[in-house]
Formats: sequence, C-alpha cells, structure tokens
Amino acid sequence: MSNPKILDNVDKTDIDKELKCDAIYHIGECLAVRNQIIREKNILIMAKVDGFEIAICDNNKFIELLNNEITQAELCLESKTNNFM
Repeated sequence: MSNPKILDNVDKTDIDKELKCDAIYHIGECLAVRNQIIREKNILIMAKVDGFEIAICDNNKFIELLNNEITQAELCLESKTNNFM
C-alpha cells in the first residue's frame, strides 16, 4: 500500500514545478506587453470585464500593474511568499 505522505510530497512537487513553469511563462508575457506599451506610445489597451470590453486609458498604471505581476511571479520562482497563483 502507498504511503499517503509520499504521495502528498510528489503531488506538491509536481504542483510546484507546474507553478514555476507558469510563472516563467507569465513573466515573458508581461514583459512582452510592457515593452510594447513602452515602445508604442499611442497603444490602446482593451480589457474584457464581465463580458464588457473597456479601454484602459492610463498606460502608465497598466505598466505598474504588469511590473507588480512580474515581481510576484519572480517571488514564486524564488519560493518566497507571493500572490502569484
């Protein structure tokens, strides 16, 4: 019979690996969007919220949010307390 503690550890390890892969991918996406916003000064950002499309006018605030996402994902990669999920 399998030891439940060992299975829990294997599951946790698999989840940690998957979460770290997601964090790496997320950082790449955030960097790409952030760089595009910086490069193209008049870019219009559209977001879908509860089925409604809205334009985000404050690109600097959006860059700030992207930077926060990058920071949280980096903390995840370092196995530090973070809000990346």
